[in-house]
Formats: sequence, structure tokens, C-alpha cells
Amino acid sequence: MEENRRKQRVELLSSDGEVIIIDRKIANRFARIRDFLGANDCLYVPNIRSFILRKVLTWSFYHKNDPGLKSDSDSTWWYTEFFNVDQTILLELMETADFLDMRSLFNVAQGLRRNE
Repeated sequence: MEENRRKQRVELLSSDGEVIIIDRKIANRFARIRDFLGANDCLYVPNIRSFILRKVLTWSFYHKNDPGLKSDSDSTWWYTEFFNVDQTILLELMETADFLDMRSLFNVAQGLRRNE
């Protein structure tokens, strides 16, 4: 049973050496990660720091049932908190979203960078 449970999880190793364990179903949402992982249980992502990887996963969880942006007041608060980062982090989010083909995250981050 433990063996089966382990196979349902994958390890993402960030560029700063942190291992982030997620369900394989979550990893499979990202075509690029799914393609690189294949049957393996571990993937080194050399250009993504753990903080950025966690932000991208947070975005993915928030948007798991809807690909588009939300516009209710709770969502406005969520987006404000999520993007309450400096320009360097915003740029890293854009680069990572582009690499992982996360168009909605990329587009919102790009729009915020233009407004700065």
C-alpha cells in the first residue's frame, strides 16, 4: 500500500534544492512537467526557485476547476494577495508560467508588469 501511495506522488526539486512533493494528478496538469516526468517520480527544475514553484502550484490549485480569471470580491482579494510581490518575483512568475505554458498566469503577470 505504501508503495502504491508513493507512485501517486512526484518530487519536484527546485533550483535552490528544496523538494516539493505533489500528487501525480497535479503534476499531470502541467504538460511540460508531465512530459519531462514520464514514468519517473522525481524531476529537477533547474531554473525555478522553490518560492516561485510554490506560487505557481498555488495558482494551479486556485484555478483547478476554471481556466479563466474570477471576478468576485473574494477573488479580487486573492489576486491582490497573490500578486503582492516585487517586480523581480513578478518577472520570475512570468518566466515560469511561460515555461509551463500557463497562459492565464502569464497574461495577468505580464499585464501587471506593464502597469508598473
